[in-house]
Amino acid sequence: MSADHFGFRPGGRPAAPSGLPLYTLITIVRNAAGTIEKTLRSVERQTYPAIEYIVVDAASTDGTVEILRRYEHLISHWCSEPDKGHADGQNKGVTLAKGDFIGFVYADDWLPEDFVEKSVAALVGGQIDFVFGDMDHYVGEEFVFTIRGDDDYRRRITYRAPTMNYPTLTAHRRVFEGAGLFDPAYRVAPDYEWLFRVHKAGFQGGYDPAVRYHFALGGNSTQHISKATVEVARALCGLGANPFRVWAYAGLKIAFHMVDDLIRSHSSPTFYARVRRIRKSLTG
Repeated sequence: MSADHFGFRPGGRPAAPSGLPLYTLITIVRNAAGTIEKTLRSVERQTYPAIEYIVVDAASTDGTVEILRRYEHLISHWCSEPDKGHADGQNKGVTLAKGDFIGFVYADDWLPEDFVEKSVAALVGGQIDFVFGDMDHYVGEEFVFTIRGDDDYRRRITYRAPTMNYPTLTAHRRVFEGAGLFDPAYRVAPDYEWLFRVHKAGFQGGYDPAVRYHFALGGNSTQHISKATVEVARALCGLGANPFRVWAYAGLKIAFHMVDDLIRSHSSPTFYARVRRIRKSLTG
C-alpha cells in the first residue's frame, strides 16, 4: 500500500458548539484536483458552525490527495483508498457520520455560504425527514440556469425520478437507519434508487427554495445521464412500479437529453440558457 492510500484519519475541525445539532457533510472524490479546492473553500465559508466534514477519496493520482492534506484543518475525517464506486464511497462516509443531519457536496460543485444553515433550519422542528431545494447550473464560472425542486414529487416518484435535485438534499440520520445505505449495484444512479426506497419506507421530504446548490455541468452525473436513466428505470421496476409507464418515460428522457446535450456542446452558455428558457415557457 502506497503512502497515498490509507484509512480514515482525523482532521482539525472543531467540535460542535453545545446546543446545536451536528451536521455531517460528505464529499466523495476521485481525481478532481482541478475543482476540489473550490469545493473545500465553499465548505470552509459555511455560516453554520456545527459541521463534521468527511472526505472519501478513491485513491486519486492527480494531486487531489495533496490538496486534501492542505485542508486538514477543515476536514474532520478523510481517507484515500480504492473503493467499489460512487455508492461505496458514500456508504463509507455515512457509516462514519455522527451528525443529526447528513448531506453531500460533490467535488465538481460548491455550496452557497448558507447551504447548511438553511438546510438545518428547514429540518429542525419540522415534520419532514429530509429537505431538498433548487440547483443552480454553471458552465465554468458562468451561471446557465436553475432547476427548481418539485414540491409535488410524491405524485411522480412512482414512475420516474422527480426533480428532487439530489445534491441539494439533507436527510435526518433516521432516514439512513430506516431505509439503509446506497446499493453498490447501481453504478451511476445509486442516489435515486435510495430515494425510491426512502419513499417506499414512508419517510417524508419537503422542498425549500431557500436551500440552493451550485452544480457544475459536464461532471460525472451529466456525462452519464442515459445510463442513470436506465438505472432509475431498473430501480423503479424492482420496487414494483408499472414497467410500461417507467420505460416509456425513460425512453423519452434519453431522447430529450441527447438533443439537449448536442445543443449544449455546440453553443455558448448564453444561447443554451435561452433555449432552455424557451422550452420552459412552452412546456411549463
